[in-house]
Amino acid sequence: MAPANRVITMSQPCQQSHPSDPADLSDPADLSDPTNLREIDDLLRAVVADGFTVFLCGGSDQPEAIVATYAWETHVDYVVIKDAHDVTAARSRLVRDWDVFTAESVVWSYQGHARWALRAILDLLPPEHPNAPGEDYPAPAGLRVEPGFLTSVSVRTPRPGLVARRAMRLRLAARER
Repeated sequence: MAPANRVITMSQPCQQSHPSDPADLSDPADLSDPTNLREIDDLLRAVVADGFTVFLCGGSDQPEAIVATYAWETHVDYVVIKDAHDVTAARSRLVRDWDVFTAESVVWSYQGHARWALRAILDLLPPEHPNAPGEDYPAPAGLRVEPGFLTSVSVRTPRPGLVARRAMRLRLAARER
């Protein structure tokens, strides 16, 4: 069985804990299937390509958590990855002194497997869209990163030009909906 704190990175395949029901081998979250690993890796790359700033918490070689943020004018989209089965994506209002590691409220969140949480954050409507989530509620516990992991944080900023890419892509997609 994989260690509980094993995390996924773009260069390090994640490991799956054994399913509780051996008959459930067709689970789409089955990480022993290389296709699923490739999909998660592709989704992580899409997050980076969308202009997210990436924080590697607990060391850049083998981080204990990966946090990625994207700041809009009035909101922040972010995802906290602890392992392939413990991913929380969220959007919070951007307020003075907002800190991704201490967010107290969100207007949207999704917790689950990396495949679904990363897809959800990538497809979330822009904050100004009339159907975008807007009601504040308490931030889920899954967004919290262990304080010990914050003693060593490496930050990877997006390449120039990528930050605007997400806004343009989502605004175009929202018009088509």
